[in-house]
Formats: sequence, C-alpha cells, structure tokens
Amino acid sequence: MKKDNLMKGALVLSVGAILAKIFSAIYRIGLTRILGGEGIGLYQLVFPLYSLCVVLATAGLPMAISKVIAKSKTRGKSVVKKCLFFVMIISLILSFILFTCSKGLARLQGEESISICYIILAPSIILVSVCSVLRGYFQGVGYFTPSSVSNIIEQFVKLCIGLILSLSLIGISLLASIIGAMISIVVSEMVSLLILFIYYRNCKSEEENPSNLEMKNLLKDILPITLTNIIMPIATFIDSILVVNLLNINFTQSTSVFLYGLESGAVSSLVSLPTIFSFAIASVILPSITSNNVAENKNFVLSIAIKIILIITLPFVLCFALIPDRLISLLYGNGLNSMGIGGLNVAYRLLIISGFGSVFLAISQVYSSCLQAVDERMASVRNLAIAVMLKFIIELIFMPSLKLNIYVLSISNLVCYITMMVLNHFEIKEHFKLRFNYIFTGKLILCNSSMLLVLIVVLSFNNSWANTLLAIALAGISYIASLILTKIFTKRDIALVKYKVK
Repeated sequence: MKKDNLMKGALVLSVGAILAKIFSAIYRIGLTRILGGEGIGLYQLVFPLYSLCVVLATAGLPMAISKVIAKSKTRGKSVVKKCLFFVMIISLILSFILFTCSKGLARLQGEESISICYIILAPSIILVSVCSVLRGYFQGVGYFTPSSVSNIIEQFVKLCIGLILSLSLIGISLLASIIGAMISIVVSEMVSLLILFIYYRNCKSEEENPSNLEMKNLLKDILPITLTNIIMPIATFIDSILVVNLLNINFTQSTSVFLYGLESGAVSSLVSLPTIFSFAIASVILPSITSNNVAENKNFVLSIAIKIILIITLPFVLCFALIPDRLISLLYGNGLNSMGIGGLNVAYRLLIISGFGSVFLAISQVYSSCLQAVDERMASVRNLAIAVMLKFIIELIFMPSLKLNIYVLSISNLVCYITMMVLNHFEIKEHFKLRFNYIFTGKLILCNSSMLLVLIVVLSFNNSWANTLLAIALAGISYIASLILTKIFTKRDIALVKYKVK
C-alpha cells in the first residue's frame, strides 16, 4: 500500500469527489424533474435528521482516526477494530430510535406521510458508520484511492437504482416515488461498504505500537470533531422544522414545503459543488499538518490549500451570480414551476445569494481542519456555534416577512458562513503566518476576467440550452488556459509541495 503525498492525495480525493458529485448532481436533477418542487421538498425534509444521526454515529471518526494514525506513525488496524465496536453500538441505538420514533418525528415536521422514509433509512446509519471508520483508516495511512473508488461507485449505484425506481413508482403516487429514492440510498451504502471492506482485507497490517492507541486518546480527538460536525446537521434539522413553520404564516403547508425544497434541494445542490474540493483538501491537510515531518511546513501547506480553493471556487461564484437563470433553466427546465409559483424565478434569486457563500464555506472547512491539526480543539466548535446562532436569529426576525420569506434562508446561510470564516481566520492567525499575495491575486483576477469575457460573448448569440453548454465549456477551457499561461503555481511551489509533503 503506497502512501500518497498532499498534492496526489488531494488530487485523488478531488477527482473521486468530482465524479461522485457529477453522478450525485445528475441524480438530484433527474429526481427533481421526476418529483417536482413539492416532491423534492418532502425528500429534503427527511435528510436533516438522517444526517444528524449519521454524524452522531460516526462521531467524527474519519478525521480523528486519520489524525491519530498520522501522529503515531502506525498503520492503526487495532484502532479500526476498537472504533468499529464503538460505532456499531451507537449506530444500532440510533437506528432503533429513528425506526421507533419515525411517526412522531414526521408529525413534528408537519408531514406524517414521510415517516416510512425514516424507517427505510434506519439501517443505512449502521452502514455509513462502518464505512466512516474504514475511510478514516485509509486517510490516516495516506492511501486515498479506496475512499474515492467507493464514493464514486456509491453515487453511481444510487443514480441508477434511484432514478429507475422513482420513475417506475411515480405512476403509483408521489410518496411511492420518494420511497424508491430512499431504497437506492440503502443499497448504495451496502455496495460502498463491500468495496471498502475488500480494500481493507487486502491491506497488510504494519502495527508498531498498538498499546499507544488507547481509546481515551482517540476520544480526545473525536469530541471536538464530533461537535464541529454535529452543529450543522442540527441546524439543518431545526431549519426543516423552523423554516416550513415560519413560511406557513403567509403560505399554505404545500407551498412552504415547495419553497423549502427549492432552496435546500435544487439550489443547494449547485452551491455545494465547489465545496467538494475544499472537503477533499481538508481531509488531506489534517494528517499532513499533524504528521511530525510536515509540522514545520504548516504555513506552506495552508497557503497552497487556500490558493487551490480560491482557484476552484471563484469561477463557480461568478457564474452563480451572473448567469443563474441560464444554469437553473439548463438543469431543471420547467420542473420547478408549479403550484402557481414561479419556481424558476425564485431559484434564480436564491442561487445569486447562496452562491457567494461557497467560497466562505470552503475556506472555513480548511481553517477548521487546520485548527484541529494544531490541537485548537474547541476553537472551530465555538466559532461555528456563534455563526449558527446568528443564522437562527436572522431567520426568526425576517422570515415571517411576506416579501423576504424563503430568501431569508439563503441570506442567513451566507451570514453564517462569513461569520464562521472570519472567526476562524482570527484563530488561524495565532498559529499560522498568512500573507496577502498580490501577484497571485492579480493573476487570479486576470484568469477570471478572461473566463467571464468568453462566457458573456458566447452567451450573447442565443438563449438555447446548447449555447449555454457551449459557453460554459469554452469559458472553462479559457480559464484553464489562463491559469497555465499566467503560471499561477510557480515551479518553486510545485517543487516545494513534492519535497515537503511527500
């Protein structure tokens, strides 16, 4: 089993995440077209609580395990065995709770019909928990291929089975179609676990000091990561209740669910695209900074990570802000126009607001990972909690407004991400030396300007979906060419990456 360096590890995870996200995006777009606005709203109501249960069960283990293994220089199969026992107990309890309390939870959200969805998803908590332990092991030893392969195949299986079942069952009822989508999630997790287990069995154990890997030491790393990971799922679950009920002040229940589905389903799927790269980088950077051999180079590692994030996220943000109508129409057609509401127009505006949050969220993810790596365990937790509290205050005050309504959810999320990034930045400055790079900034502005120029010129010819695809493709090619011509990554950067983090 060959260990990957930072750039290769980030590349492997990013490529895997890109392909997985493409499959996921195709799945979400297809599902939205099949279910419509109200159906995707019901689908989205289920996931906040399910995600919360998954976070509780996994307890931040992937990053915690990778950090402990990287720090202790051990291959860590003894840690895997201990963690598997740990998560199996927790996941079994949570699955039982989700199964038995499904009706009460659905009633609390105002849609008792979705209780069957909780029952179907209950076993998936156990599957995801075991997968998280195995992924943490592979990341800790610097072997990122299993995580990428399992992630790609998982999303592909969900895409195929989910769309086939949903399309086949839509003739029976909307709920039956949603149930078909839920079944595909469980099946895809089973396939993912099988792939990870095969990789794990083929890995040779290279234990050195298994006695040093006590569970109490692992728990010290698990707790802050768990708290960081659990806050957003809790916030999203509260949103699934709070937002719909606040919208009910001015709209019917069906309309409120429809509006919630637009933001949390159709729009958030696009906004999350840039963050797949930041998550990959954050997963790689934690063991890299923690490892003794790269500790002295932590400033360089962070600066490279921030550069990569800005290069990737800014084009997305600019496209979200300048051509939201083209993007939404291209992906969803007229599937979002229903119930007498111009869903497409609402989605355009939501994408403009939410799109700006991508870059702040991406940087925050890397900042949080760095703070955990330097043992500032509770800093990112505290900052995230403050940001989420501010988010809820904004929603409670402004969402009952008939004019603002669902737009407040996008605004509050944007404020949350900005607040989280700023607070984490102040913490980062105490442990890392970050300097503003004028040359890099100038090159980045030039590259994005060339991309936008090509995009605007090509889009001006006509408004067809084919022309939109052509414009995006040519703009992407122009951007990549500009990055190469301006040498945005110097030879020195590349050489230092190969030398310092190999």
